[in-house]
Amino acid sequence: MMKRRTIELLICFLVGMISYGQAPNWSVNENNFEYTMSFVAFVTIDGTNLSSTNDQVAAFSNGEIRGVTNLIYVESKNRYYAYLTVFSNANNEAINFKVYNSATDTVVDIEKTINFEIGAHYGDLLQAFSVAKPVLNNETALIRFDFDKVDVVNKATSGNTITLIVEERQSVTALNAVFVLSAGAQLLKQGVKVESGNNALDFSSPITFNLLSEDESKRVEWTISVSSNAAIGNLVFYKKDAVCYKGGAIKVQSSESGSTVSLIKGQTSYATQSLVNGEAIFNNLSTGSYTVKVNGFSKNIIINLKE
Repeated sequence: MMKRRTIELLICFLVGMISYGQAPNWSVNENNFEYTMSFVAFVTIDGTNLSSTNDQVAAFSNGEIRGVTNLIYVESKNRYYAYLTVFSNANNEAINFKVYNSATDTVVDIEKTINFEIGAHYGDLLQAFSVAKPVLNNETALIRFDFDKVDVVNKATSGNTITLIVEERQSVTALNAVFVLSAGAQLLKQGVKVESGNNALDFSSPITFNLLSEDESKRVEWTISVSSNAAIGNLVFYKKDAVCYKGGAIKVQSSESGSTVSLIKGQTSYATQSLVNGEAIFNNLSTGSYTVKVNGFSKNIIINLKE
């Protein structure tokens, strides 16, 4: 009876060891090294951000441990970070990382490596260093930007500024922005993430956003400006439909002269003129859809046939 009880206790102990496991015995003798570099990092394994103070990040060089830390919860960001110090005696040593995931009791090798730089620091609470498997995306493309249930009459992009033209009577004080970004990227307004299709933003003045890549290695500013149709850069468009004996016409007027006006039909450049005395006229146009481009703006105009 006693023997069976002892075996049962041993089995329970072994099951407990398997269920909970133990963190690896990572440690580094700081006195063996002369120089340091440091990181503020976030940790992502298989698409999940690690979020336990039992999770660990360790740095290695040629199999020798050079730094280790547990994750720390930062209340102001509602996020867990690794404050990691890495030790070395020389520049340019290749540093690789391992992560202990306490939830799965596994050690994960990270593909990303970095060369040791004496005194260097990577990452902060706003733009942390990425320790991840698989490696996260570093692209910062703003693929599309529009508004939900609002007709955008025109759109122009100049550098990292997008100007959207809406109807003259459209209120711009609570627009619901919808956008497409690079995979995993975030659009931030004053440090707060903006959710596509779930916002109400006041565009009565231009808004500057920060576009942050998934791995947080890149941060790009984009300015979005919204104007009414009455303020389309002092441009006014007119058209005359074609008749059976005469082609149609498109006229562009502006308070400015000298700008180039391009007329495109389909994917082909149809004609080009300069604004002379604030006006450019394209005559003898066949029926169909045309795109007029001037000063970064574009407008679609359809020439119909009048019998």
